Amino acid sequence: MAFCEFSSEVISKNSVSIENQFITDFLPNAEGDYVKVYLYGLYLCGTSKDNSIDVFEKNLGLTREDILSIFYYWQERGLVQVINIEPPVIRYLPVGSAIKKLKKYNVDKYTSFNISAQEILGSKMLTPREFEELYYLIENLGQEKECVLKIIDYCVKLKGQNVSVNYVVSVAKNWAYEGVKTSADADERMETQERLTGDINLVIKAMGFKRQATVEEFGQFLTWSKDMEIPTELIVAITKKSKAKSFVKLNDYVLNCYALKLSSVKEINDYFDARENMMALAKNVVKNLGLYYSDLSSVVDTYIMPWLQLGFEQDAILKLSNYAFKSSIRTLEGLNNQMQNMFKLGVLTSDAIDNYMDGIIKNDEDIGKILSKLGIERRVNSADRLFYKTWIYDWGVSADIIEYAVTLSQNKYMPLQYLNKVLSQYHSANVTTLEDAKNVAIVGVSTNDSKGAKEARKREYSKEQLDSLFDNIYEVEI
Repeated sequence: MAFCEFSSEVISKNSVSIENQFITDFLPNAEGDYVKVYLYGLYLCGTSKDNSIDVFEKNLGLTREDILSIFYYWQERGLVQVINIEPPVIRYLPVGSAIKKLKKYNVDKYTSFNISAQEILGSKMLTPREFEELYYLIENLGQEKECVLKIIDYCVKLKGQNVSVNYVVSVAKNWAYEGVKTSADADERMETQERLTGDINLVIKAMGFKRQATVEEFGQFLTWSKDMEIPTELIVAITKKSKAKSFVKLNDYVLNCYALKLSSVKEINDYFDARENMMALAKNVVKNLGLYYSDLSSVVDTYIMPWLQLGFEQDAILKLSNYAFKSSIRTLEGLNNQMQNMFKLGVLTSDAIDNYMDGIIKNDEDIGKILSKLGIERRVNSADRLFYKTWIYDWGVSADIIEYAVTLSQNKYMPLQYLNKVLSQYHSANVTTLEDAKNVAIVGVSTNDSKGAKEARKREYSKEQLDSLFDNIYEVEI
């Protein structure tokens, strides 16, 4: 993904086009670096070559923090959108829709504040634009003057007196968004940050980096450790096992482990080890179905993990995915429907699947013999299996009674349907032995328009009665 890009409303051209409105309304009030960053980003929007924040740092001689802080400045003026922090993505917007002209501040009421801020920064002289950035923190974000001064002092101690105002403003804004508005809030936040600096450095090191955490990263870490009360050792364990290289990605893993209530390093290690196996299983399942996913995380979370939680063996899942493809089931949702059917039948292992298939084969052989005796020469189909399953498992009809009923159904019109009617009457009469079956008078299917039939047609049923009728109908799964 490119670092800087145009919005759909902006047309990219071979040359960099600068709207006059930017020059008249924004450029006069912006410092040199601010204009330089805006124009260079505008240039990169029109090219895919070297479009990254690393190029900004190298070619403009600015730090990553300074560059992002400047883009936040332009975002507040409505000229860009900071789409993503890590990796950074900046989207340029039409100048015509931006906020025009900067707010003018009453400088007189900031005389004492200006003197204190300048004293903290020492020989580094603040420009009018930089002072206005600090005023913005006070008037727009609601931070007390003393709070802002303490943040300036904190940044100087952290970075030295050459610290940029951009960095100070970036820190202050992040703290303001997290509720740091008063002098007391600033004291508490600095105490917390000092206490946790060593901890967050462990996370950065676990990512394989040798640098200090950014303001945004520390804010994220604070959410995990303070708000969610997750111990540092667990966050480090998650970082190592997930191999996450950004706090944005790491946050997904941390939230997942938090939701699963994983509260020890062993549980986290076991979870990620199992997840690696699930990823491999997911890869084979989608391959068996003839599918492809660039990211298998959703497959694991939506299908693989729930199937394993139901008790399915991995070999059983692979076998069923292979059978599904051969049965023209080519989607994960289609496979999932069959997995749910197998679960209801208690077929969760590879051996159980084999036994189930052996039962289907034997049933098909028995059904084939019945069809042959009835004079029906064709392959067994799903309707035949539904009849047979109903006779054997739902009605509990024995094999000898079925065999006797077959002899009664031979040479009948639509013999299979006639056989089903015979066995239905046996079931209604609670016939359990062959002798009882032979004593039951089978009522034939009447095709004439008898008086009784006409009267039956005239009968009406209430909605409640019909609801009751359909409530008792259930789906039989093959």
